[in-house]
Amino acid sequence: MKRFFKIMLIGLISIILIAGVLLLLLGRDSHNDLKGTIPEQLDQYLTKEQFQGVVLVQKDDEVVFKKGYGLAAPDLPNTPSTHYHIASLSKTFTAIAIMQLVEKQLLSVDQPIDTFFPDYPESNTITVGHLLSHSSGIPDYLRPEFAFDYSKEWKPEDIVNVTQDAELLFTPGDSFHYSNTGYVMLGMIIEKVSGLAYADYIAEHIFRPSGMENSTFSLQEGIPAAVGHVKGEAGPVMNSTAAFAAGDIISTVEDLALFDRAIRDHVLISAETDLLMGTTHAKKFPYRYGYGWYTQDVMGYDAVGHSGGYPSGFRHYVARLLDEGITVIVLSNEMTINSKSINRNLTSIMLEETIWIWEEML
Repeated sequence: MKRFFKIMLIGLISIILIAGVLLLLLGRDSHNDLKGTIPEQLDQYLTKEQFQGVVLVQKDDEVVFKKGYGLAAPDLPNTPSTHYHIASLSKTFTAIAIMQLVEKQLLSVDQPIDTFFPDYPESNTITVGHLLSHSSGIPDYLRPEFAFDYSKEWKPEDIVNVTQDAELLFTPGDSFHYSNTGYVMLGMIIEKVSGLAYADYIAEHIFRPSGMENSTFSLQEGIPAAVGHVKGEAGPVMNSTAAFAAGDIISTVEDLALFDRAIRDHVLISAETDLLMGTTHAKKFPYRYGYGWYTQDVMGYDAVGHSGGYPSGFRHYVARLLDEGITVIVLSNEMTINSKSINRNLTSIMLEETIWIWEEML
């Protein structure tokens, strides 16, 4: 029996050692196969990965790299000026709009939402801040049990009513649960406080001061726009009203870079508010969330970022390294593309640092 356990122990130690060696050999990527300047290396990486979409990388308000890959639609190549449904990247816009109203003292993050939603269950215990940080406990209306039909036209109040009779997932403020419902509510709050339609508020107070001339909420005929794909085929139809303030903005990588600059230069919000938005207010492993941003450690650097995706076939990721002034924007119109992994590897190339396999997921 002792011999058996000894053999088992030796075997276990051997497996651990082999796994450790394999991790050291295969668990990191130094991108040593890439040659030339940083922009040339970024291009080589994206080509090697057979990326489909558009990428823009900037550092200290200067564009380092921007390029489109593959097709946006039949006979339409992806370019930096191609319009994209940016999906949940819109949430940062919504959060900034809310914080602008907070700065004007028209709203407070500690304000209960019963003023705006008196009939919603436990609305007196849910605050604006809880909605911003996904810590309200309000279920996401896109959860399977609600069987939400995203192909038809929706009014924001009808979206909120989808979850009206559902119980909160936890006591507000006690945990994190990503809730598109909460951000639809925030859009409705913006309308009630500002007196403007959500789209008009974003256009006037975010698009215009940022110089985002190619961002909109509806596409006019003739504007080059990406079509979502799933495994190479056009994805299912999604009505943009099914997202509202949780994800209905249409933009380009060039305009998103202008948005990033406007945030960094404190054109839209103060430095104090920017810091508050990038502070963790809710968490549940492995997620940490501030106000409109995931708060992250990217390869040892303080960062904020956000993902975005539509079931119609879009998958995006934006990451902003706060102290290094690096922003990486990845928009893809192919659902099978792992935009977060692409983003992390592009960041690794920009930093000229090795990336470990688990850092692609954090």
